[in-house]
Amino acid sequence: MEGVSKAVWAVVAVVIVLVVVAAAIAMYKPAAPTAPAPAPPAPAPTAPMITPADTLIIAMDTSDAVSLDPARAYEFASCFVVNQLYDKLVDFELPDLLHVKPEVAEKWEVSPDGKIWTFYIRKGIKFASGNPLTADDVVYSLQRVIKLKQTAYSVLKPFLQSPEQIEKVDDYTVRIKLNKTVAPSFFLSVLTFTTSSILDSKVVEAHAKNGDMGSEWLNDHSAGSGPFILEKWERESQFVLKANPNYWKPGEPALKTIIIKHVPEPTDQLLLIKKGDVDVAVDLTADQIKQVENQTGIKIVRVERFHNVYIGMNVAVKPLDKEEVRDAIRYCIDYDAIVNDILKGAAIKWQTVVPKGLLGANPKTPYYKNVTLAKQLLAKAGYPNGFEIELTTPPIYPTIDVATKIQADLAECGIKVKIIQMTASQMYEKYRKQGLQLVLAGWGSDYPDPDSNAMAFGNYRIKQLAWRNSWYDDYAADLAEKASVEMDTSKREQMYLNLTDYILDHGPYAMLYQTVAQQAIRDYVKNWLPDPTFYYLNLARVSKVPSG
Repeated sequence: MEGVSKAVWAVVAVVIVLVVVAAAIAMYKPAAPTAPAPAPPAPAPTAPMITPADTLIIAMDTSDAVSLDPARAYEFASCFVVNQLYDKLVDFELPDLLHVKPEVAEKWEVSPDGKIWTFYIRKGIKFASGNPLTADDVVYSLQRVIKLKQTAYSVLKPFLQSPEQIEKVDDYTVRIKLNKTVAPSFFLSVLTFTTSSILDSKVVEAHAKNGDMGSEWLNDHSAGSGPFILEKWERESQFVLKANPNYWKPGEPALKTIIIKHVPEPTDQLLLIKKGDVDVAVDLTADQIKQVENQTGIKIVRVERFHNVYIGMNVAVKPLDKEEVRDAIRYCIDYDAIVNDILKGAAIKWQTVVPKGLLGANPKTPYYKNVTLAKQLLAKAGYPNGFEIELTTPPIYPTIDVATKIQADLAECGIKVKIIQMTASQMYEKYRKQGLQLVLAGWGSDYPDPDSNAMAFGNYRIKQLAWRNSWYDDYAADLAEKASVEMDTSKREQMYLNLTDYILDHGPYAMLYQTVAQQAIRDYVKNWLPDPTFYYLNLARVSKVPSG
């Protein structure tokens, strides 16, 4: 039949169909009544929306918030709120934290030596006040950070130490001259931090007092071009944000009001999300997440944070100066039990210093619980019977549980650990003075670039984690510094892989895990993208769509 044309077969097919239909009509007899077909199954019940449809209510601990002035804000809650109020030259768009996107700057150029950056400002952006955003506002905002030298200046300080390094070329062009050459992706990542927010210079200066460049007023007011305006901040109670009617991105924000309620106790957050009195609960414990993950109307969103938890080992304290002893400690620890039995989904095992998700992240996990090998290493180091050591930890969940588990693990290897409980503020103050032996601590990336972790863990010269643990290793320090200025991305990535390998073998850390954010949201909340850092979540894109 292969030679018959498609047209002929189409005619034949039609004739056959007509014959069959005619025969069916001739033979037709009314059928006896039958039971109606069963109705399709009803959709699974969903919980009704109790909160207003145009308002998002978030429950979280906001106790660390100090100021909403972008030049000062450096805390989790502060930066989260500031990010909703202001635009920056460039930004990241979740979930992509590898590629910087244009925002206020529609494009930019960098000189061959990497020191001179030229940003071209997008025309047509208005602040909430109605004032146009121009190069004058960009220059004012960045110079202001340098002049005030508040806490958040530490993010820009390595690159910009004089206001004159930021200059206006014309009304929509800004030139920035860096102190030194750095990798382009590194500098752009830093510019996405809230410190680089663009302020309405006219509004800010109208509220300046005694040369403070409006800092007192900006503690609890906003002057940005972002999707929301700060209506009020009732300390220890709530932030209330209202949609910016002049916002320049089409279709944003999707909601008229954002209420961020201060709910410090996870138990209270659990009750509120279960009742539907809030739309999002940010700080539930792992056990509480298990309670609600199958509840009607609630879903759990997760993301691996750029936050590592580790044991720091002060090599100035004997016998921690011996690499065999540090390796022994790493082989004593039951990492899987910590992740699976204590944290229950709130962490992944991660043993290198650059978090998963960043350039140069190294997935190697060579250490596991091996008591026999740990004892052999201790004997080789001259401590066949182990030794006594102190481990300092904050007395809070889950760190105290993790510390207790590590104490038990090390005891199996002959190492007697005395747990010292200390508030986090006291512990870090003593840690920064090299005053601890073993410490259970965490480190979160200030910006999504490996430099934040590589320098802290590897370069003792900047007096962060390597220095606090008295690890003065010039190879690691030199490599961290070289990687920060490498212009070729592939070469830079390999340098971080080499550095993380080196620290894994020789460094003063037992890297335990990378934390996972687990947040409960009502199922009608759309576009809530959990954030690996603590400030990139864009509430302008979040909406509420009732089920059904």
